[in-house]
Amino acid sequence: MKILFFSPYFYPYTSGVTTYPLKILSYLAKKNEITVLTFLYDQKLNNQLTHNKLTIRRMSYWLKVSKGFISPQSILYFIKETAKTDLVILNQPNFEGLLLAIIAKIFRKKIISIFHCQVFLEGNLITKFINFVLNASMKIQLNLSDKIVVYTKDYINSLPYFKMFIEKTVAVLPPIVKSVADKKLFNKLLILKKNNIWIGFAGRISSEKGLEYLIRSINRLENKKNVKLIFAGPYGKDVAGENNYYDKIIAELKEYKINYLFLGNLTNKQLSSFYESIDILVLPSINQTEAFGMVQAEAMLSETPVIASNLPGVRMAIKLTKMGIITEPKDIEQLSNAINEILKNKKKYSNNDLIKKAKNIFDINKVYKFYDKLISTVIPA
Repeated sequence: MKILFFSPYFYPYTSGVTTYPLKILSYLAKKNEITVLTFLYDQKLNNQLTHNKLTIRRMSYWLKVSKGFISPQSILYFIKETAKTDLVILNQPNFEGLLLAIIAKIFRKKIISIFHCQVFLEGNLITKFINFVLNASMKIQLNLSDKIVVYTKDYINSLPYFKMFIEKTVAVLPPIVKSVADKKLFNKLLILKKNNIWIGFAGRISSEKGLEYLIRSINRLENKKNVKLIFAGPYGKDVAGENNYYDKIIAELKEYKINYLFLGNLTNKQLSSFYESIDILVLPSINQTEAFGMVQAEAMLSETPVIASNLPGVRMAIKLTKMGIITEPKDIEQLSNAINEILKNKKKYSNNDLIKKAKNIFDINKVYKFYDKLISTVIPA
């Protein structure tokens, strides 16, 4: 089968919205011919390449607005690729895919949308307008889709408008892979760690992550001098539209005199080393732009307990596995108390029974089978 996938950002850009489809498409590419259309967000990248048997074509654009692209020339790519494909998969949220969805319907192609989250941008009137337009475009694309894949029912039940899409919506936990740790990096991290406590965060340094509240919660700890905050993932100019937030986080770390270390982008094996070296992973997200937090499950499979915000979808990893504590968003006292609780009772939140349960829950083969069945249902053989 020929499959066309569209996402404004894609490999090597790192976020949950890009790593999820990369895993699924790499699996589907074993039996199908897959073309990925995305934008040339970094001029240093090639216009076209093959990765994991995926043909990735990066489209040029006229103008970049916030994290979105204005690209009239993309219409030509959309028409050309849609004409020769069997199935279109849209990565949501996006603004730019609206034209592709309309073109797909004109060509009578089936559409599957992978819905990661709704975007909640905070700021001035211009930012709010961008947020409105983005979500409006996404809702139209969802309406035009034949099937919508979501992470959890917990998340979509918190979005009132999803009631109109409920009959074509199916839920599956995101694809989680436990890689073998990079021993060289792991040993290096242990040498750096010494006898200190390492609190970890994995993901992009972006405003919806609520890192300022994590920093302030660490400031409340009695032994904060022995605590170090370890960041794994892209930051600063490597995260579109979030450089100012990164500067804010650096300022807070210095103000509260919190020890910290940025590891930057890591390979899957290096990420496993990171998870195994830290004492707790914290995901202090503050709004519903975060819909699950795959890093939680990755940490759990590495036997590391987690603290996450009580947000729809985000709370589900801990609810399912019991490998951590759920705290209210922006509640510094709760977050600080949760860190103390896990440090004092680590075996309660990470033991053989819980880890075995987590491995069964986050079995990636279940996700692969789900997508095989979904595609065969949408496009019968």
